[in-house]
Amino acid sequence: MYVDKEPSKTQWRSLYEAAIEFKKAEPWKVLYDTDFICIENPVDKTWGYCSVMGRMGEHFAIGVYLGLEGLHGLNTVLEKGETIPSHQLMHYQDCLMCSFEDRNDLTPADRKQIKDLGLTFRGRNAWPMFRRMEPGFYPWPIHAEECVYLTQAIQQVLVVVEDIKAGKVAIDKTKRQSILRYRPDNHPEHEWLSKEIELPYPNPIYHEVPLQDEPLISEIKQAGKIKNAVFQVDICYSPSPVQESRDNRPYYPRLFLLIDKESEMILDAEVFEHKKEDANVALNKLISFFLENGVPEEIHVQNDALQAILTDLCKQTDIKLKKVNHLKIMNDAVEQMGMFL
Repeated sequence: MYVDKEPSKTQWRSLYEAAIEFKKAEPWKVLYDTDFICIENPVDKTWGYCSVMGRMGEHFAIGVYLGLEGLHGLNTVLEKGETIPSHQLMHYQDCLMCSFEDRNDLTPADRKQIKDLGLTFRGRNAWPMFRRMEPGFYPWPIHAEECVYLTQAIQQVLVVVEDIKAGKVAIDKTKRQSILRYRPDNHPEHEWLSKEIELPYPNPIYHEVPLQDEPLISEIKQAGKIKNAVFQVDICYSPSPVQESRDNRPYYPRLFLLIDKESEMILDAEVFEHKKEDANVALNKLISFFLENGVPEEIHVQNDALQAILTDLCKQTDIKLKKVNHLKIMNDAVEQMGMFL
């Protein structure tokens, strides 16, 4: 288990040195962002899936996506990024990120760290920045154990790149084959090995939420239908973070929205704290609305988790539930609410 401890000066220096070597090596000329290289964390044997960015010459970075959840989030962005609202994209990233930014993109703390280490950088996309990206949270400085692992991941990715150049290993995306770098327990501490692996393709299973309350279902049906009504429903992260104190990491509350598609009117909304409350909030808000106003002909959602939550309610109350790729009215409303909040 990670301890939230600030990296030592030695750990910071090693990470910056690895980042400098990474930038000099220009691995994006060899790798695409979909050429995932796996680096095993020697501490807990978990895997990080590394994506090297920079092929297009615009954004230079390496993201170490943590575990299967991190890989799933990365796959989702790569496959469906164009349909994901811009204010939600960051919440698909569960990773350690080393990126190269302009000086003005760094915080005063970043610049002080660089100065304290006696380092200097010049020009655009030249300044290393390290962040922990985590769904539901504001990007945050890394702690000591993350610093060590990110250093190792950068170093080992560069080893794989050299092996690819030398023809020793290859990545075959058509077969989802990649390279794993790992350090066996029975080998000297400095020795890392490579082996070919088949990349997993994580596909989360979302379970329906059964409603076993026949009197309640009967009461909802008795409230009647709202003729030709189509509702949009979504639960997502609020575009605006909340910080409870100066030292605490800001987080993004959850936001429930119910919108009438025809009028584009917001019928109901609620801000709440935790993702684990999604099902209770969605079902309670909709049931309360239905009892007072009746049920629509259709409900449109844009994510699999919410579809699973609402499936049984809609089935029992004769509402057509439809999943679509993109709810423009909904996403515009969320963005506007974020500006207001």
